[in-house]
Amino acid sequence: MTKLLVRVVLPLVAGGALLTGCTSTQGGTASPAQSPSASAPATSESSSTGGAGTESITDPCSLLEAGDLSSYGEFNPPENGTLGGARVCSYQKKIASASDKGMVAGVSVRDDATVDQVRDTGRGVVDKEVNGRKAKESPDGAAPGCTLGLAVGDSSRVDVAVTAVQSSDEACQIAEAVAKTVEPRLPKG
Repeated sequence: MTKLLVRVVLPLVAGGALLTGCTSTQGGTASPAQSPSASAPATSESSSTGGAGTESITDPCSLLEAGDLSSYGEFNPPENGTLGGARVCSYQKKIASASDKGMVAGVSVRDDATVDQVRDTGRGVVDKEVNGRKAKESPDGAAPGCTLGLAVGDSSRVDVAVTAVQSSDEACQIAEAVAKTVEPRLPKG
């Protein structure tokens, strides 16, 4: 029974925590994100010239790929969708046995939320810098997890979130390492 709990319930709870950790309510009707063509970059040329927000990011999974997480184990294919007004891409680590460590990692593209709006989830919000980009880190106080928000322009951000690990400190270390890979793929500005 314990193995079933660890293999089934824990990943579901962790995935839910990842997706709800930093949400804001926004009215409207959800619609699927447009998928870029195979040759289309994640950002447009005009977005790299400065001041651009996240609107040019058409697929959040273009920011985080399974290969970016390979040093943490093998991950299931990404889950791509929307939640709380954000476009989300998340990966859940494959678990071969009950003794394996779990992990969920993902990115959330927030067109209408600034990096200064990263929520305190129990252990404060810390100013950070990732590859020279303004960032805010929010370790979770209730469950092992961490969100690292990266500023994109003046009015939007991309969050890197990690949950379902041993501690929030470990989650923040992983989130920062993953953010260093994600940051160069973001629009400049």
